Amino acid sequence: MNHDSASLQSDAVSDAATIVDAGLAEHRAGRHLAAQALYELALAQDPGCAAALHYLGVLAMGRDDCAAAALLMDRALALAPYDAHCLSNRGVAAARLNDQSGAAAFQRQAIEQMPDFANAHNNLGNALMELGETADAERHYRRARALEPQSAQFAFNLGRTLEKAGRADDAIVQYREAQALGANDTPTLMNLGRLLRGARRHEQAAACFEPVVAREPDNASAHFELGYAYDALHRYEEAIPLYRRAIALKPDAAGAVNNLAFAFTALARYDEAEVHYRRALEMNPGLPESQFQLGMLLLRRGDYAAGWPLFENRKLTSTAKANYRELPCAEWQGEPLAGKRVLIAREQGVGDQIQFVRYAGPMAAMGAQVDAWVAPELASLVATVPGVSRVLDAAPGDETIARHYDYWCDVMSLPLKFPGQPIYAVTPYMHADATQADAWRERLAKLAQGARRRIGLVWAGNPRHHFDAFRSVPLTTLLPLAALDGNAWFAIQKGPGATQLTEVAGRWPLHAVGDELHDFAGTAALIENLDLVITVDTSVAHLAGALGKPVWVLLAAQPDWRWGAGREDSVWYPSARVFRQTTLGDWSGVVAALRTALAESPR
Repeated sequence: MNHDSASLQSDAVSDAATIVDAGLAEHRAGRHLAAQALYELALAQDPGCAAALHYLGVLAMGRDDCAAAALLMDRALALAPYDAHCLSNRGVAAARLNDQSGAAAFQRQAIEQMPDFANAHNNLGNALMELGETADAERHYRRARALEPQSAQFAFNLGRTLEKAGRADDAIVQYREAQALGANDTPTLMNLGRLLRGARRHEQAAACFEPVVAREPDNASAHFELGYAYDALHRYEEAIPLYRRAIALKPDAAGAVNNLAFAFTALARYDEAEVHYRRALEMNPGLPESQFQLGMLLLRRGDYAAGWPLFENRKLTSTAKANYRELPCAEWQGEPLAGKRVLIAREQGVGDQIQFVRYAGPMAAMGAQVDAWVAPELASLVATVPGVSRVLDAAPGDETIARHYDYWCDVMSLPLKFPGQPIYAVTPYMHADATQADAWRERLAKLAQGARRRIGLVWAGNPRHHFDAFRSVPLTTLLPLAALDGNAWFAIQKGPGATQLTEVAGRWPLHAVGDELHDFAGTAALIENLDLVITVDTSVAHLAGALGKPVWVLLAAQPDWRWGAGREDSVWYPSARVFRQTTLGDWSGVVAALRTALAESPR
């Protein structure tokens, strides 16, 4: 090559580089047609201009023509094989062409050329996530975060991999950081909101979904999620239109229809709830949540024939199925029991076990030896139930205890096995220990100081119960009962609710005995010496009923199914009387009815 031709080629390369720089300025400004014209001019000036080929490939990828992009970038890399930016962009094109292994290889090559290339680390993380290599993805996302700590996208991606790894709390931190860095986009808010909802931080979850719903009226998922968050906050009236909108946008969403039905149930709008439960089941006949909820609705109405079979689906719901297990013997389906050994298996709460262990008697009458596996705090009391041969108090999940039985049956499945049988049990079917009862008799005689009536009081349930905010009564709300003469009051309350005693100190002489009750046998011995128990819907209501003691149960306007609808008695406990709210959250009518009943009833 002579001097003049070499000079001309050098000038052409120099001119091409200048043209590419001009093209990049147009590209960054979003003027893509102008940028493309300049890149093509640079190639015309210098056919070996790798940068022009690279950026033409980037433009093609922006048009979603990833195949063309890959070809252009391959030509560029043939000319400049160590260009880290081109290698990284070629990796992005490979990822979009669903070649994740190739994408990872290109990103690794880019990082070899430029170890502190934040985008390449981030893009490698993306490919590794698609390949299921979560731990390696996290490492590269963290490197990208360290190199560019102000990148909201890198924080979001690190959050994604932590979420996929099951580290929800760490993921929430990264999504929060992405938010703080300006990411209020839908993916960030939706991912963060779902994790917050899963962590029961429902107010915060709602705050994530609300702006998405406001700006995206056609986003079915956002409407559903916000409705779900409002559900958890007991804001059912607000949840209903959100579910309706989600269903309108996605008519085949059986889950949204089910949740709409649940919101109506929570508002005691049972007829509307039934319509939507049945609609959900038409859409998805095997949906356990709808079958279970519909079963409880029917049981509440007293339709036991239809309700009990559907109630079995409680074991299959997404939130409950992990708590149920198959035991190493046959599950009893109602077969003859003469000469058989049967295990009644514990499930759900203590009150449930008290309520349904009554069926040991009918099973024993069929000729079975009936053992009962119950919560340890119930063991001594259940041993007094007619028909129970032996009590087991092993920890939940200890399946070996059923090895030597012919059959087992979950305690709440027992009514299904006795169709048409009367629900009333002969009461009492539990009995307090005589020695403990005698000790409490002496103690209460001293504390009551001649009062004509001794009343036990429980005002709060387990705060972890979904509806506890409705079923529990603030103790100060019951304060008007203190004005009635002739009563000695005993606070049976245990747990966090007992702290409310300080709020009525000096105004209501309540004898706080809850801390002295270490198990249900002790509570039963105390109740045996009371004239009346007044309680919200807790295990104490079941215990008093099983002991055959007078018990007045205070119910929210949307009560649990087992108390029926619109009645003042209980089909389960003949000694029970029910006082119902008429408006959800308003206990004033219940308190007034209690005062009247206490004033009118004899000792």
